[in-house]
Amino acid sequence: MLGKLIKFDLKSGARIFLLLHCILLAVALAGRLLFMDHLDFSEMTPALLSSIVLFASLMLFLLIAVCFCTWLLIAARFYRSLFTGEGYLTWTLPASAVEHLWAKIISGIMWYVADCIVVAAVTLILVTGKNITDAYSAVAPEVTAELGMPLSSFGFYMFILMMISCFSSVITTYFCIAVGQLFPAHRVLCAIAAYFISGLVVQTVSMGLMFLFRLFPGINLSVRTGEQLAQYLFSAIGLSIIIMFAVSIAEYIATHYIMKKKINLL
Repeated sequence: MLGKLIKFDLKSGARIFLLLHCILLAVALAGRLLFMDHLDFSEMTPALLSSIVLFASLMLFLLIAVCFCTWLLIAARFYRSLFTGEGYLTWTLPASAVEHLWAKIISGIMWYVADCIVVAAVTLILVTGKNITDAYSAVAPEVTAELGMPLSSFGFYMFILMMISCFSSVITTYFCIAVGQLFPAHRVLCAIAAYFISGLVVQTVSMGLMFLFRLFPGINLSVRTGEQLAQYLFSAIGLSIIIMFAVSIAEYIATHYIMKKKINLL
């Protein structure tokens, strides 16, 4: 039954997801062919710099919009299928609360992972032109020395962190929606409030732990060498992953309890 639930969830949002990400890829390809490949970095002029900043800003806005729509798709599907009128039909299926929850978690993670892969592909499409790689090669040694690793390695580690965070993002979203449905009215607003409050708590705890372990940005960071900076980044990423998993476990337990004991359909 779990497999059928996952398949149904994926099918229900496939059209919107594919449409958004196909548009994103098409825009990236057009931007590469019509703009990025024609940039000449031999002489950096104010006009060239302005055009690059404008294009980068537009692409960043589009990336954020598509990622937000992916998150909205995941959140809306979870809420509508379990906590609205549609939930009366959903809960009559021969599946337990755990199966429903894990079906939503797995399908949500799959959407997020696919979204991250497309975002990474768009980034590579835009920055792998010969003119850009040639221009970067002139400053690559300095960048590598500052980061303590090649930029490609840094980007790869950030991509891995982004992939790992997919699980945490899905659990947090579902937790906040589950908390919001505990209230008799204004459930969406309550879920949004729960999202910001939980985020504030997690950020406060994270900052406290980073300060405790001397990983808070700014603490002796300006005097670190490239190798020390790389070590700092790995330590900060490791701590972030530990915090994410700890928070995810707590939020999963709370969400599981609410779905088993506190379901309140509209």
